Amino acid sequence: MTEVFSEAWMREYARLWNAEQDMIRELTRQRFNAVVGYGFLDQPAPHGLLVVKRGIAERAGYYDGRELDWDLRASPADWIEWLEQGFDLSRLLVAVGTQRLQVWKGDHKRILRKPPLVGALLRAFALMTDVRA
Repeated sequence: MTEVFSEAWMREYARLWNAEQDMIRELTRQRFNAVVGYGFLDQPAPHGLLVVKRGIAERAGYYDGRELDWDLRASPADWIEWLEQGFDLSRLLVAVGTQRLQVWKGDHKRILRKPPLVGALLRAFALMTDVRA
């Protein structure tokens, strides 16, 4: 497997994202737009970037310095563990609660108050386990 959050990894993630029509439909209905950075706790900037407009991943690759709406960080070992074991709501909540997954920017509590976004968020994380770039 290619390095997590590499250019190839992020592009494959975006391809899988855009193939997930139910998730896109819900994100479009919720008017979800976001610039999301993914990275590691020990680095000053995120490694990967996903730009979502009206639910569709429009750009994916290495982080390019732009302003983020979301900045999600964890250790490389934690990302690998989650990508191997998968994500579900309890695993995600525990990861955030124990700060293994840190939200350096973004309002995850707002999403948790909107059940349709929770489902889409879980699906977006689950798609990460399917990346084979």
